[in-house]
Amino acid sequence: MPQPFENDDTGYLDWLAEHPGGFVVNSYRSPHASSRRLHRASCHTVSGVPARGDRWTSGDYSKTCAASRDELDGWAQEVIRGVLNPCPRCQP
Repeated sequence: MPQPFENDDTGYLDWLAEHPGGFVVNSYRSPHASSRRLHRASCHTVSGVPARGDRWTSGDYSKTCAASRDELDGWAQEVIRGVLNPCPRCQP
């Protein structure tokens, strides 16, 4: 089941550590077509040190994580009513 993270960097980073083969959707808090990017949990754009600021899950962005891509594809169809845009760097 997809796990959302908002204002919870500790929980998000713990999830990444426990699911290195998992997947992450990075999106605006109110996910819409222009912001729903699918990444592998190991992608440097959603793990390690944040490129902008010092937080992963606060401000404008949230993360939704799942162990499988299929789980997040289903979540996107149900919650966002659309498809996920794959990250060109990690190519999930």
